Amino acid sequence: MKFLMFGAPMAGKGTLAGMLSEKYNLPTISMGDILRNSIAQGTDEGLLAKSYMDKGEMVPNEVVCAMIKTRLAKPDVANGFILDGFPRTPSQLEVFVRENITDIDVVVSLEVPYESLVSRVVGRRTCKDCGYIYNTSWNLGYKVCPKCGGEWSIRSDDNEDTYKTRYNVYISETLPILEYFEKQGKVVKTIGDKAPEQSYTNMMNALKNSNIPGMKEFLEGGNK
Repeated sequence: MKFLMFGAPMAGKGTLAGMLSEKYNLPTISMGDILRNSIAQGTDEGLLAKSYMDKGEMVPNEVVCAMIKTRLAKPDVANGFILDGFPRTPSQLEVFVRENITDIDVVVSLEVPYESLVSRVVGRRTCKDCGYIYNTSWNLGYKVCPKCGGEWSIRSDDNEDTYKTRYNVYISETLPILEYFEKQGKVVKTIGDKAPEQSYTNMMNALKNSNIPGMKEFLEGGNK
């Protein structure tokens, strides 16, 4: 099964993708990770992307799509994958379709109100020692990291003004992409404004009750 995680910044795409990946043994493919790894490994695509980034320019869609295509050619995605963060703009979608990068079986759209997204932004805490991410909106009362006891740190960009800019870009450039997949009947919407475990349960129930071909068999297969 080939998933695409969709939603606004801070909607929980990466968190739920990780939980889905662990349950069903599917690799999570993040555009950010691909870009960083390609640059670190010095691949031709990575070096080309870096040449644009070093000049403060956007990496062309053709280069981004080529990197995605290279990643999807690896054997670990033979039984499916979870794509996170791509395509992000109509122009990326155009290249994605034109180059026939891959088929997508289902798009999981995380529906989270703006107020909840802002609450997550200002409530995000990261452990200084182990990197564990916690959010005060979960109301679990952690004063220190529950994993290692480390102190929390707050990112400088975790404020509403900065987030509003990112959100407006999402509304104008990314959200229209959903219509393309909706016309194909591939979108499953789920409520994602709860703590991770509850949001994951909501997502799995939505997938279970969907009409996506092969979804029932996939879910029943577990992590075989």
